Amino acid sequence: MGPAAAGSRKRQSPRAARPRRGCAPPPRAGPPGGGGANQFDVDSAAPPEQLGVELGPREDDALPDSLADAVADAAAATADAINRGNTRCQVEILLPEFWDPISGPIFPNKARILFLGGDQERFWRMTRRFVEALSAATGNGAVKAVYPDAGVAAMLSHQWQDRAFTIDSLNSRRPVQAGDELIIVACPDPPGAEDCLRTIAEQDEREGIPERPVVLFNQRLSGGDVGIGLNARRMRNNFLDRFTVTYSLRPVGDVGTVFRRYPGMWKVFVEEPELPGRYRMVAERPGRPAGEALDYIIDQALNPGGGPADGAAGGAAGGAGDFGAQLRQVATGMARFMRSLSN
Repeated sequence: MGPAAAGSRKRQSPRAARPRRGCAPPPRAGPPGGGGANQFDVDSAAPPEQLGVELGPREDDALPDSLADAVADAAAATADAINRGNTRCQVEILLPEFWDPISGPIFPNKARILFLGGDQERFWRMTRRFVEALSAATGNGAVKAVYPDAGVAAMLSHQWQDRAFTIDSLNSRRPVQAGDELIIVACPDPPGAEDCLRTIAEQDEREGIPERPVVLFNQRLSGGDVGIGLNARRMRNNFLDRFTVTYSLRPVGDVGTVFRRYPGMWKVFVEEPELPGRYRMVAERPGRPAGEALDYIIDQALNPGGGPADGAAGGAAGGAGDFGAQLRQVATGMARFMRSLSN
């Protein structure tokens, strides 16, 4: 199974009883006997622990037990960053079931057309849970959640009439007001996020007050609709450079996860072959591992001792090892090419 953004630290697998801890993913489709879509529901608790199995402290204990735990951890880490003076924060909880690396979120843009109460509802409910958890952790009363467009904002305002925060959209004339103390921008696109941030900065400057905290939640500034031109990349990077990543849980193909919780370092985990559902940390970096650096980390973790010399020896012997190494090189190159298109 490939790693998803949230998993189980001490839970029983829905497929079989086995020790689990870390970012092991729930199945994409509901297996016989349970699991399924509820695994990606922020209101669903982690499955019960498997009794009689104790592996002791492990590095993958840092990973969440469930999607609900990931959201709670993200809110706590972001509140910590805000209390330390970081007023521009970013949170990434990227479940493959809700997120496409090229196009960004799969379900939210459909919500303005049709609301089915399924995956779309779970995606947006995740944003609500984060807004409420961050509001409680920071003690801010006047909280504004800004959504991608007016249709989504209107739909959620109608659905969540019991909410304790206000809702607006990125394409409204004034997405934030002077009295808003904390702004969470959910799933922003580039022009909308820039306009929102500009509005906040202008208000703060006009009123002579310090910068108010702004949090990007699951931003889609690298979506395929942005384009891959050099100017677009520079604008996006300059914009995101202003933000501190306070929580990130991002799958790497079907083999691992890149994780960070503020103020800690970036960590790369890969699946343990001998312990299905468990992961081991293979790298720790002060900055986000990406591109060829991440490819190298993953390749070294999955193929220890592999390299050009091994490939040459295999080629001389005419063995299958060289062919396998060539296939891995091709796959890595294609993955890097596709990632360059999305970046």
